[in-house]
Formats: sequence, structure tokens, C-alpha cells
Amino acid sequence: MLHFRTLASTLAVALASSLASPALAQDSIKVGSFVPEQSTGVAKVIKPWLEAVQAEAGDSVRMQPFWGGTLGKDPFKQFELVQNGVADVTWVLPGYTSGQFPEMGLFELPFLFRTAQEASLVGWKLNEMGLLTGFDGVHVVGFFAAEPNALFMKDAVGGLEGLSNLKIRSAGAIQAKWLESLGAAPQTLSSAEFNEGLSRGTVDGAIQGWTGMKTFKSLPLVSEAIEVPAGAIPFLLLMNARKWDSLPPALQEIVMKHGGAAFAQAGGDAYAGAGEEIRKEVEAEGRIAIVVPTEDQMAAYGEAVKPIHDAWIAATPNGQAVYDAALDLLAEMRTQN
Repeated sequence: MLHFRTLASTLAVALASSLASPALAQDSIKVGSFVPEQSTGVAKVIKPWLEAVQAEAGDSVRMQPFWGGTLGKDPFKQFELVQNGVADVTWVLPGYTSGQFPEMGLFELPFLFRTAQEASLVGWKLNEMGLLTGFDGVHVVGFFAAEPNALFMKDAVGGLEGLSNLKIRSAGAIQAKWLESLGAAPQTLSSAEFNEGLSRGTVDGAIQGWTGMKTFKSLPLVSEAIEVPAGAIPFLLLMNARKWDSLPPALQEIVMKHGGAAFAQAGGDAYAGAGEEIRKEVEAEGRIAIVVPTEDQMAAYGEAVKPIHDAWIAATPNGQAVYDAALDLLAEMRTQN
């Protein structure tokens, strides 16, 4: 009888403790990426965010990383994975989800953003202003961008004037229109196809960033880099909307404390730093010629792309408002710097 009473008392205490302690009703957040843990975006941006949330939230949450496509390898399916809740959080490239994020074309515009930090912070602020759309079924945790693209050529051409009749890989329709305006023939190719084309001599160059060139092992295949700001690649860290709504307010606050503007700054800094490090390595090696246009050339190039900007504005329902807001934000940031 005494043993029964002791057992009953123990069970009652355990039940009361479990009801009183939300830490035992632990939230679990599955964070996925289609690229490996060693990639710049995971290692220097998303993983530090995950670890910061885990450290501050403690036992109230279990942050579960799934790198390298464990939850889905197809880069074109990442938005669908987080929408459907296969992943609670995942890294989405808007350019791989055609038509879903119409305003994201802003970041592809050449000669608009000068740095990864500019693109990252402007992107987050535009989202806060409600000027970015397409986030059906998801919550935006963070926005970041790679360093602005450059042009990488198999054979040296000396500058943009030498692109006429050459086949250049583009990452989107806006870049393709810009290349056409320079007399080049844009090619829609994956990174693997681009490398194969360079090796076979069927492609002459590509619009790409320093980090992308290293990640996809393309640097050994080129002999020249033309450093012009040929648009930036925007990235999103998205959480399934149902998952977000299920989190306690205190945990939501922690997630966004390390997301939002702080995440944008960290992401921009990470890509700017990684790109500069790769550039220095290439410069020290001395094999790839780095072409830096003069200020007069840059001004002329910038003036020449205005029709590309105007065409994007006209083709985007909210294009003028988004473009004007971006210019205002950039002017403010550049004044402060």
C-alpha cells in the first residue's frame, strides 16, 4: 500500500512538472538547405543564425539542421518544400522560383547595387515596407544577397566593348537583356553546363560572383574577370507559416532577433568578405587578369543600362514604387557611409 502511494505521488509530481514546464513541450524546427554545410551561405550565414537561436532559446527549442539536400536536393523545389512543411525553414533562391517573387528582379539590375551589404539591407527593408510579394504560406525570417556579379571570360576581351558576338551565360532574363544590349548572345545554363561549355569552347564567359565561381569550381576555366556590378543574387530564409504561427511569442521574438536586419547585415558581410578573400587569392596567383574600369567608363556603362532598368519597371506591376524606394534607401545608406 505504501509502495502504491509513493508511486502515485511520484506520477502526480511528474505530471504537474510537465504541465508547468514549457521546456519539456519542446519545439522542434527543421532547417534545410540544398547546398552543403561548407558553402558560404550555410557556414557563414544560416548556421550562425541557427546556433544563435538555439543558444538563446535553450531547451525551449531543438534546432535541427539538414544540410546538403537531406530534405530535398532540387534547388527549384525549395520554396515548395517550405510551403508544404517538409522543411520548417529553408534557403530559397527567388531566381529558381519563376514568377513567384516579381519584385526580386530588382536585384538582377546591373549597376544598381555596389556591395552585398547594400543589396542585403535594401532587400530586408523593402520587405519590411511591404513592397515585396509572393510569400504565400511562409514567413520571411531573413533576406541576404551575394556580392555583385562580375563577368568572367574564357579568353581576355579587355572590357564590355569586347563582348560582341560572344556567348555568355546569364542567370536570368534581365541579365540576358543587358548582354543583348552589349551585342552578346546570352545562354541559359546551369553551373555544370557552364563549366562543360567553357571546357569545350562552346561558351565564352558568364555573369557570376567570386563566391559562385569558387563554389562551382569555375575559376580554373577562365582567364579574365571584368569587375562591373552586374546585378546581385538575392536569397531568402523562409519559415513555413503554420510552423511560425505555432511558435510561442517568446520564441518568435528570438528567431527574428537573429533574423531580420541583423541577419541581412551578417549575410551581406559574409558574402562581401568571402568574395574579397577569393579575389585576393586570384590576384596573388596572377593567372586571371582582373579588369577594373575607370570612373568614366563606369559612368558610361551605368548610363547605358538605364533602358534595362526602365523596361523592368514597366514590366513589374509595382516596379516604380519598388525601384524608387530602393534608390531612396541606397542614397541614405551611401550618405551614412
